[in-house]
Amino acid sequence: MKTVTETITNIVYQSEFMPEVRTTNPSLARTIAWADDHPVVWRVLTERRSKAFGIGSCEYIGWAQKSKEPDAVLERVRHMCELGEGKSPYHDSNSIFVWRARFTIEHYQDKRFTGGFFQQHDAKYPRSCLTLDYTPATLQEVLDQFCAWMDRCYDTNHVTINKMTVRTFPGKETAPCPTTSASTK
Repeated sequence: MKTVTETITNIVYQSEFMPEVRTTNPSLARTIAWADDHPVVWRVLTERRSKAFGIGSCEYIGWAQKSKEPDAVLERVRHMCELGEGKSPYHDSNSIFVWRARFTIEHYQDKRFTGGFFQQHDAKYPRSCLTLDYTPATLQEVLDQFCAWMDRCYDTNHVTINKMTVRTFPGKETAPCPTTSASTK
């Protein structure tokens, strides 16, 4: 038998802002660099202030939602990077999901930044829902984005944030789903 001693050198990619977040995976190096270029991202992902993207957000895979472990933070950064760059494999670059990530990054440090559970309601049932961040100054913009995104197949009666009505539709302004003419043949 022969005994061989090998020396292995690893290249480690480490955040300048969160040194505990590091990896040897070269595909995640760009993700760490992106977050370091947008330092507010580290705060968004490690604090609870952002309801859409902070600790505990259901935006992330289960094991990464509440953990403060470096691998979990890195997973949240990876996800936020995909959205922030408009390169998510699951969402079009013009989708509300990309918009809300960019919005959160842009406004996170604004005064009275918060978030809530936005929900569309018809006369009988709650329908489409999404957690969005906002400030008092940006609330109407965020509501407009939510209303443009919500399901048009329902006769929307009102929109709530955390179960409080914030917009009503007395004239039932949303368009109903188009009907098909296949049954007229």
